[in-house]
Amino acid sequence: MKPLLLPLLALAVLAGCESVTPPAPTARGNGEEIIVATDSATWAGPVGEALRETLGQPIATLPSNQGAFRVRFQPLTNRFFEALKIQPNLVFAAPIDAEGPIGDFLRSRVGEQNLASVRAGQAAAINLRDDLWAREQLVTVATAASDSLLASQIRARGPELRRRYQELARRRTGTEMFSRLRQTDIEADLFERHGFAVGIQHDYVPVQDTTVTVAGRTGTFIRFRRVLSDTWRDFFVFQQDGVAALPPEDEMDDVTNALLETFARGSYDGSFVQIDDERPMTRDTTSVGGRPAREQRGFWYMTEDVMGGSYVRYTIVDEATDRLFVYYGMTFAPDRTLDKRKLLRQMEAIAFTLQTEPTPDD
Repeated sequence: MKPLLLPLLALAVLAGCESVTPPAPTARGNGEEIIVATDSATWAGPVGEALRETLGQPIATLPSNQGAFRVRFQPLTNRFFEALKIQPNLVFAAPIDAEGPIGDFLRSRVGEQNLASVRAGQAAAINLRDDLWAREQLVTVATAASDSLLASQIRARGPELRRRYQELARRRTGTEMFSRLRQTDIEADLFERHGFAVGIQHDYVPVQDTTVTVAGRTGTFIRFRRVLSDTWRDFFVFQQDGVAALPPEDEMDDVTNALLETFARGSYDGSFVQIDDERPMTRDTTSVGGRPAREQRGFWYMTEDVMGGSYVRYTIVDEATDRLFVYYGMTFAPDRTLDKRKLLRQMEAIAFTLQTEPTPDD
């Protein structure tokens, strides 16, 4: 009987291996680009126009008025479908009875039980799927009875679509920034001395670390910079104890300007960075790490100089400890060919690493 045991055992092992599902790959591709898989007629018509306007909407708070994303048309063919499935940002869109591979794909996704209601105009299918074929991926499947109905539904869902793709882009940016050479020693030192930390990328340099009183508020101030030959990025965190609720944003503008005047000085006498309140600004409510927060975007300028750029600010309250955090990140990129959206997204990604308790590995 002994000679039979090894073959039987080998078969059992092989059978077990065949039942194991390999992990999904991580999406690869340009995180600042959304690929629209459809046919040329749909891309050239109202649906393509709605997608370009919605997902590529110009950002008023960037110097170049750059769009939220680059939106690229890709004909859907059986030959390139597998290559598409590894991309991070995908949209499959066309009327439900479109011909060719895109129509076949959409009808299979909608399912036989829903086709009649979609064709009758009683329903429009715009479904967002995270990690459908790969990790760190977002896929939108959008269809309706006609081009006009689908275009109107895309515009109606526009803010949600932009927000979801922006959230994914920020997460992917953070993963890319902190996957290697993160300055964990500096982060640990921030925890030890101040009780909080943010992710410090490998080539950021500390500029200030002090206690300061500005605009009637006293707290901890830390600032880091990353200076390259053609651009720089700069962020600070101001932390104040004993604050249980988010202060008004106008008050936070005063705090921000006072901090910038004190610490972000220019090369000319009397020059310093300030918020530019004469140019477009946006304000929104959000959360950072599960904490209530307000987001503000706009432009900064250097007094007594011609320098300027974009900034993003998060005002955050850690309700567990009654602490206020003001995170302010700004970029300077005078070259018009640079991707200013990507640079500012890096500043966003740093803000979302804010920790008030060390991780178990720290």
